[in-house]
Amino acid sequence: MKKKSKLIFSLMFSTALPLSTYAASVDSSAQQIQQLNTQIQGQLKQIQAQQQQQIDKLNGQLQVQMKQMQAQLQEQIQKVNAQTQAQMQKIQASLQQQIRQVQQQTIKGT
Repeated sequence: MKKKSKLIFSLMFSTALPLSTYAASVDSSAQQIQQLNTQIQGQLKQIQAQQQQQIDKLNGQLQVQMKQMQAQLQEQIQKVNAQTQAQMQKIQASLQQQIRQVQQQTIKGT
């Protein structure tokens, strides 16, 4: 068992690369990671810009729709106000007529 362990141990060290090779590999990996991070940040900025454009476009559309709805509501309010005023005038005229009739009946009755 000890012979096998020694053999495996000696094989591991005999095939091991120099430390400078590992260091270079680590540096290369770090550079690749930095490049990827830079690319990702650039892509994120593009995505954010696109999303902001979409948000601005939707906000513009919503403002137009809100103005249209506001105009429609204002028009409906004006129609209802006109109808209400017309009804009030009719009621007022009817009441005045009833008052005159009551006054005439009162005068005739006395």
